[in-house]
Amino acid sequence: MKKILLFVILLSTIVVFGGCFGAGGPSLEEVKTDAAADAEKIKMDSYTKDLVGLEKYLIDLGYIPEKAEPQELMCSVLGAKDGDRFNFKVDGAVVYVELFEYDTDNLNDDAKRVIGEVEKDGKYYVFGETGVNGNAAYEAFLSKNKKYLVSYTVNSDDESNTKRKDDFVNAVVNFDKD
Repeated sequence: MKKILLFVILLSTIVVFGGCFGAGGPSLEEVKTDAAADAEKIKMDSYTKDLVGLEKYLIDLGYIPEKAEPQELMCSVLGAKDGDRFNFKVDGAVVYVELFEYDTDNLNDDAKRVIGEVEKDGKYYVFGETGVNGNAAYEAFLSKNKKYLVSYTVNSDDESNTKRKDDFVNAVVNFDKD
């Protein structure tokens, strides 16, 4: 009975991740770390205060390649209103960025749980049961207004990629701040 239950949980995990976090994608666009624009010259106020505006802002800053195709995420498991994933390369390192937008006036229980986990631990769990049955934790960051959540994963820990991740996260954290 336990083996069957474990198999069902494993199978449901595969199905949810396949649907929630997208599947496959186009070839990865390359970005050079020296391509980032001067953030001081870009006016945050000129962007719409939604996920599309945030993504355009990050593209204009040079943090997401202009030609990168967003993969829409089915993000109801996280209680998010909208979400996209970008996969690209930075100086040869592979980067996976997931951006989520929340309707802060209408948070459901899943959204409250995820936002609470990120505020407390700096990570969230897809199925809500912290660490149960191999439930993976995802490092994430919230914007100051708690409207946007970003998960940024890079397969390199060299100094240039670490700084770029910090700069990227800082741009999201401060976007559309109250």
